Amino acid sequence: MKKLFLIMMVPLLFACNSPADKKATDSATTDTTVAIETEVKPEQLISPGKGVGHLTIDLPVDSAIAKLGKPDSSDAAMGSSLMAWYSKDENKYRTAVFARRDMGNDEVSRIKLIMVTSPWFKTENGVATGTPLTDIEKSYPLKPVDNATAAKKGLLVFDDNAKGITFDIDSASKKCVAITVHQANEKPESYIDMH
Repeated sequence: MKKLFLIMMVPLLFACNSPADKKATDSATTDTTVAIETEVKPEQLISPGKGVGHLTIDLPVDSAIAKLGKPDSSDAAMGSSLMAWYSKDENKYRTAVFARRDMGNDEVSRIKLIMVTSPWFKTENGVATGTPLTDIEKSYPLKPVDNATAAKKGLLVFDDNAKGITFDIDSASKKCVAITVHQANEKPESYIDMH
């Protein structure tokens, strides 16, 4: 009786590990992996009006240097500074920070603008560089910003001032090439040209 029971169980055990079941298990694992990969981690989150990753609007500019190291390029004058860091790969993605000191009121230079070109950084709803303008417009009510320097480089600049986010769009492909976070409701004239 025991032998008969074992003989009947062996085919059942092999049936449980059949390729059809394995494919179902593999696709379930893949689906879960895809869901996890679409989640935006705090270090890559673009928060309009607030910051990008661990860089936050109004933090002392020294915090950017502490987090990113010495900038690859920098320029400073009259209480303002512009610093940029470039990725070490062939893409040369750029992270740029503009900081300003409120002369006479604050001795600390504070971050006012943060620009990123890497598609690794994303908004909560998945907008990143490479996203088509038509998709960005579904999440943000954009207004064009007149920027002669950007126009010379073939870029269109659009801003959602109420939220505090600006998108540089390649005029040929109509895809985003850079995202800048600024304080919400800040006058466009107060922006520095980071192009």
